[in-house]
Amino acid sequence: MIGALPRPSWRALGLAAMTLAIGASGGLVFDLLGMPAAYLAGSMLAVALGALAKAPVDLPMPLRNIAFVVLGAIIGATMDKRTLQSLPEWPISLAVLMIGLVLLMTLVPYYLQRIHGFDRGTARMCAVPGALGVVVVMAMELNVDARRVAILHTLRLAVLLMLIPGVVAMSYEMRDVGMASDKLEMGWPMSLLLIAACFAVVPVARLARVPSPTFIGPMFLVGALSMTGLVDGLLPSDLLWPALIVSGSVVGARFAGTTLSYMWQSLKAGMGGIFLAVLMMGLLAWPVAEITQIPFIQVWLAYAPGGFDAMPVLAFSLGLDPAYVAGHQLIRLMAISFAIPFLFRPPPEKI
Repeated sequence: MIGALPRPSWRALGLAAMTLAIGASGGLVFDLLGMPAAYLAGSMLAVALGALAKAPVDLPMPLRNIAFVVLGAIIGATMDKRTLQSLPEWPISLAVLMIGLVLLMTLVPYYLQRIHGFDRGTARMCAVPGALGVVVVMAMELNVDARRVAILHTLRLAVLLMLIPGVVAMSYEMRDVGMASDKLEMGWPMSLLLIAACFAVVPVARLARVPSPTFIGPMFLVGALSMTGLVDGLLPSDLLWPALIVSGSVVGARFAGTTLSYMWQSLKAGMGGIFLAVLMMGLLAWPVAEITQIPFIQVWLAYAPGGFDAMPVLAFSLGLDPAYVAGHQLIRLMAISFAIPFLFRPPPEKI
């Protein structure tokens, strides 16, 4: 089981149906406009606008978990023996990623403190790339503005989901990127069996304290089966679009309850830090892409300060290698989880 499944009320079902309808409409509009990652970015924007317009958008946690399990399985199925063969290319980009993490955690808090008057703890929490769940929990335990931390992290993810597909659409030649995988789709019986196994592995991932267990557990399971050759092929594409709509809608629904005035204050304070972080990681990604001959947009996504579960999905939607992006995002998440207790350790008491 991926969590308790209480009997939903008719109101909760109605809110979920309305939220998904708004998200699906946004995805369809983006698809008709020819935008990359249309159903992910379009659903996020449409639901976010609905939330800011005070529409009662919400999605129940079990539905979110189901979508994340499916997306984790889809990403895992793109891995194969070629993923293992590409691992020797990773040390250079991983080393630069760690340099970027140090710069990010130094410059962005400094900017937020000096320009926008954030206190030190709130500025540092707002600068942590990704790891929204870990950051928000710690923010509530520390003497920082937890609400502003959550809003700025959500804003950063929303900007990335809109910015990167926009950059690809306007200035990047998609034919030079190549598809994430050229494997054929599996049959439905095998696909459903794999999905069932993914649901079964989630409690194990929770017990092992794996971050984002509903996404990482299935991704690792299906990825291991695929790389060892025990299973071969992609999951049916009919599973992808509903999961993308749910995932985008989840991000958009985080803006529920946020007033326009508070959002404007957060935008003024956060957009500078967001673009500083995105630009910094882009500048670091450029030489790595030149050295390794990996597409720049793929390295940029691997470095992007977004959510671990969102960036690999965005990579897959853009036809990039999601395993590369997921690997880098996971290693950074582990480094952040190790460093956060030291970054926010209270100063020693004076004797």
